[in-house]
Amino acid sequence: MNRITLSFLLLLLFGGALQAQNKKELVAQVNSLNAELESTKAELLESKKNEKISKTRADSFESQLQGLEENNATLLANLNNITTQSNNKLDNLGSVMESLRKKEAELKFINDALTSNDSISLLVLTNFKQTLGENANIKVERGSVIVIMDNATLFGANSNSTELQAGATESLGKIAGVIKANPDMAVTLEFHADDALSWDIVYAQAASVTTIIGNTADVKAGRIAVSRKTDLSSSLYIKLHPDFNLFYLSLRQNMKK
Repeated sequence: MNRITLSFLLLLLFGGALQAQNKKELVAQVNSLNAELESTKAELLESKKNEKISKTRADSFESQLQGLEENNATLLANLNNITTQSNNKLDNLGSVMESLRKKEAELKFINDALTSNDSISLLVLTNFKQTLGENANIKVERGSVIVIMDNATLFGANSNSTELQAGATESLGKIAGVIKANPDMAVTLEFHADDALSWDIVYAQAASVTTIIGNTADVKAGRIAVSRKTDLSSSLYIKLHPDFNLFYLSLRQNMKK
C-alpha cells in the first residue's frame, strides 16, 4: 500500500515536472515565434520602405529620362534648323558669289572693251596726224577721234554747194585710208551749220563725202551715220568712234553667259 502510494506520488511529481518542462518549451517556442514575427514585420516594413524609396527613385529617373528625351528632341530640332539655315545660307552665299562672279566678268568685259577702245583711239589719232600732218584740226572727245574740216574748204564759198573742191577730195581720200585701216570703228558725219541750211543740202553734201570715203575705203553704207548740229561756224566733223551698237550687242551676249 505504501509502495503504491509512493509510486503514485512519484508519477505525479514526474508528470508535473514533465508538464512544467513542456509548458516552458511551449513558452520558449511562442517567444521565439513572436520574435521571428516581429523580425518579419520589421523586414516587411523595411521592404515596403525600400520599395517606396525605389518607386520614388524610379519615378524620378523616369521623369528625368522624359526630360532628357524632350531636351534631346528639342536639341535635335534646333540642330536640324541650324543645319537647314546653314544650308540655306550656303545656297544663298553660293548664289551671291555666282552673281558677283557674273558682275565681275561683266565689269571686266566693259573695262577691257573701254581700254581697247582707248588704245584704238590713240592709234587712230596717231594715224590721222601722220596722214594729214600736225597742222590738221584733230581732237579726241568721249572716245571719238574727230577730224574737223571747214565747210568752205569742202564745198567752196557757197554754203549750199554740194560739189566737193579738188583739195577736199584729196584730203577725204587720206581720211578714208585711215578709216579703211580701222574696220571696227564706226563713222559719223556730223554737219555743223546754222538753221538756214536745209536737210536736203546736208544729205546731198553727206552723199558727196560718203562717195569719196566709201569708194576709197570700201566702207559699207551702214557703217556711216549722218547727223546735224546747229552751229554758227559751218564745218564737218568726221568722227571715228567705237561701234556702240556692236559693243552693246557683245555686252548683252556676255551677260547671258
